[in-house]
Amino acid sequence: MFINQLQQLSETREGFYYAFDVDADQCLCRVFWADAEARRNYSLYGEAVTFDPTYSTNRYNMIFSPFTGVDHHKKSVTFGASLMSRENDLNFNWIFEKFLDAMGGKEPHCFFTDQCPAMKIAVPAVFKTAAHRLCMWHIMQKVPEKVGPTVAKETDFVSRLNSVVWDCDLEPSDFEERWFGLISEFQMEDNGWLSYMFSIRQRWIPAYYRDIPLGCLLRTTQRSESENSFFKRFENPRGTLVEFWLRFQSAMDQQRYRQKSLDRDSDHSLPQTKTLLRLEIHASTVYTHSLFYDFQQQCVDSLHSCSAGDSSRDATTRFLDVEDSMFRKTYTVALNPTTWDASCSCKLFERKGYICKHIIWILSGKGVKKIPDKYLLSRWTKNTKKMPLYDVNGQLMDDFTASDVSKMHISTAWSEFYSTLTLLKAQPAPKVTELIHLLTTFRQQLQPVSETMTKQQELEMLLGCRSSTELHILPPVESKNKGSGKRLTSKKQQCIAKVQKPKRFCNNCKQMAHHDKRNCPHSSSDHASSHQSADNASEISSPSDVL
Repeated sequence: MFINQLQQLSETREGFYYAFDVDADQCLCRVFWADAEARRNYSLYGEAVTFDPTYSTNRYNMIFSPFTGVDHHKKSVTFGASLMSRENDLNFNWIFEKFLDAMGGKEPHCFFTDQCPAMKIAVPAVFKTAAHRLCMWHIMQKVPEKVGPTVAKETDFVSRLNSVVWDCDLEPSDFEERWFGLISEFQMEDNGWLSYMFSIRQRWIPAYYRDIPLGCLLRTTQRSESENSFFKRFENPRGTLVEFWLRFQSAMDQQRYRQKSLDRDSDHSLPQTKTLLRLEIHASTVYTHSLFYDFQQQCVDSLHSCSAGDSSRDATTRFLDVEDSMFRKTYTVALNPTTWDASCSCKLFERKGYICKHIIWILSGKGVKKIPDKYLLSRWTKNTKKMPLYDVNGQLMDDFTASDVSKMHISTAWSEFYSTLTLLKAQPAPKVTELIHLLTTFRQQLQPVSETMTKQQELEMLLGCRSSTELHILPPVESKNKGSGKRLTSKKQQCIAKVQKPKRFCNNCKQMAHHDKRNCPHSSSDHASSHQSADNASEISSPSDVL
């Protein structure tokens, strides 16, 4: 039924893409899908993609792996999703190929994953131009363990390393200088893990992808993990794939409803400005609210922290130094006075897609009233979702199908029903009885003739499709993946967890400890002695003894 539903959607909805594969026993082993809306979102916001598998979403332990990006409201958006039986390079390779096929072969600028060995093989094998980036957060979480408890807890090495690693404003040479200085100061030259992470620094340090368009839009897989947590609110770990699909659709409906609500807010209201800069006023009319507030902060900072430095020029370009008191650095802005083309050494526009305070300060001083079109990326504007939708072959797609028309009519019917009930409050009881009679009669006309339906028929009615006699696919074999069972912990981890657990007061031994009255180690002996005392007391106070 799950594959039948995907097949029917591909036949009735233009732009819906799906692909599946079976193993030697004809059991489903991997599947990928993306509807027209997801593919359009990728064409608009697909510069940076994060991919992080999650577990416990269905009874077969198939691994659910969505492709996630950032939309024009800086919210997470799903570009496609997949299920696979095993987390290996063959499955990843197949899923990545289907993802690219669905997106017309267009690769993202950056593709973010964790340090999974299988993905380390599959990503460069499929994505030829995309930069494969590793999740910085996962790497930095390992630092205290790799450098040892003495360095991690008794020095400021970890905090200072974080300040070096997460700084997007550093050039590669500046990063390397500060890295080596820190390693030398704490005598960590012989630490093999730090040496290895430095050898692959181009894959996770922001300083090395400052020149990649929107390269700093994502730095971790936290968005994927956040989306996985979001999807898990809808999923049932013991549900079938049919149930998984229904819950996935509910999650996507909520995600897209949230996006449309933010679109409506941005279209019908203007955020309040904080300065008199014409560039800020113009930004409030073109940017979505979420992006505008970031741009607004740049405008405010330009007035409080920027001042003029030295300047020079060549035949076509002026080079203006801007003193930044906030970061205590000097940045150079290259400006063409004829075309108003500008670039800054901080590279904020290249990294995040909007101009920095240094360029704002220069342009405002030159009397520029609008953000130049070259620096107004459509992915951050209010009108980006109003673009027409095309498939991979360049054909205009219409995702507004008969199913959508039916949903719209049902919504209208609900509206009419509630309006009628509101009017009936002021009417006599016979009017309510008449409405009940009309609804009952109409329901009986729609009700099927057969008294009972089989489970198969109920599923077909729920999904709106019939089982195909042409597809002979067996359910997936239940997988044993790393996230499908209870995680085993070592004795060391158990001891660490016990030490970190807060103590509580035990009413039995009257001490602060890691137990309570129910599992107190002293309770057995105390309990036995108390029983002995009670028995002695009963023997003395027995009526027969008195007599």
